[in-house]
Amino acid sequence: MVIKLKIDKIIFGGLGLGDYQGIKVFVPYSLPEEKLLVRIREKKKHYWLGEISEILESSPFRIKSKCPVFMKCGGCDFQHADYTYQLILKKLLVSDCLEHLGNIFFPPKNPLPVNPWHYRNKIQMMLGQENNKILIGYYQKNTHKIIEVTECFINPFIFNEIKNYFNQFLHNNNLKIYDEHQKIGNLRFLVLRRGNKTEEILLIVVGRFYEKNIDKFYDILPKEIKEKIVGFLFNINPLPKNRILTENFISIFGRDYYFEELLNKKFRISVNSFFQNHYEATELLVKRIIELIEPEENDQVLDLYTGVGVFGIILSSYVKEIIGIESEISAYNDALFNKLINGCFNVNFLLGKCEEVLDNFNKVDKVILDPPRKGIDEKVINQLNRIKPRIILYISCNPATFSRDLKRILEIGYEIETIELFDMFPQTYHIEVLGKLLRKPNGILN
Repeated sequence: MVIKLKIDKIIFGGLGLGDYQGIKVFVPYSLPEEKLLVRIREKKKHYWLGEISEILESSPFRIKSKCPVFMKCGGCDFQHADYTYQLILKKLLVSDCLEHLGNIFFPPKNPLPVNPWHYRNKIQMMLGQENNKILIGYYQKNTHKIIEVTECFINPFIFNEIKNYFNQFLHNNNLKIYDEHQKIGNLRFLVLRRGNKTEEILLIVVGRFYEKNIDKFYDILPKEIKEKIVGFLFNINPLPKNRILTENFISIFGRDYYFEELLNKKFRISVNSFFQNHYEATELLVKRIIELIEPEENDQVLDLYTGVGVFGIILSSYVKEIIGIESEISAYNDALFNKLINGCFNVNFLLGKCEEVLDNFNKVDKVILDPPRKGIDEKVINQLNRIKPRIILYISCNPATFSRDLKRILEIGYEIETIELFDMFPQTYHIEVLGKLLRKPNGILN
């Protein structure tokens, strides 16, 4: 079935939305105001899923994508849109989430442009095999079909080089690749992490069991790449699920961490610890956090979901005390190390779940929240209600859970001063959101 459809807007997830005789129709890789012929692939009870059959009237912001496998590979969503227009779309996406999920009508600021290509400091590529050909790439959207990527335009050049050398090595050495359907074979993923300033690289190969010949891969790399690899690890992951890295690492050589430098501070980042994906956007975000927190020399600041301690350590020069809380042991240990190497002795890190550790605090001046994609627990909201910080900064990579949580924070007596956007993920629909909330003088408490 093919229908004529006008795209009204882009929704969270990067899909275009149009209306056909009262039925919502979602179309990937479309843009607002485009008129299309759409082939319906699937009819659900309340909506249809379609794909572009023909563009009748194209958006003036549509461009030719750089990548030959764009629209097949699931790594990018917006390569068909001019980069400046991508930023506008992301602002509209966040506004849509705020309105529909939080009932919040507050305009976010425009995100600043950053380098839109070759920016990722971490990649996780899937290994597969088809007709005796080894594939290294990303899953096709909403499938587990691997799309081979020779040159990824959001990966650093050196990651693409290492990936292509690895493909050559696998072919030449007849190593067994994992078959997801038959549950046989071994090697599953290639993971690379890199410090933007330091250029240090961690190389991780993931398999169901240790591959004794994997260390020979390093030998075929050219000298200029070898010099930047500070650690080569094998991760054993026999689990059939989508989780890529387990806690079970075998060191082939070197370290299980790399260093990054940001705003004159140095950070150790272990193989399983989180760090933002776009260096330039992260720098912009941290600078803005320093401004918005309005640091005063007698402030006590809580840094919740602190990770490796980036926000707290950089902010420590401006306030009396920083207390960071982190539940992941790898990131917590990194944070302790980073405190010492930066000489930040007014920073203390606590290990545990935020909702539980907060029981130890009765009053703090300001709070930074940077939770994982699922957002913050209701118990954390209750603790904030009890502690009553004057300023809350909420950082999120998920506008949907940000909108949900923001609504709950407003209900305990806060108001929005600003919502700002940082493009951590160019060419995708993802966006980093920063909200500043001020406690009302006579906050309405639930």
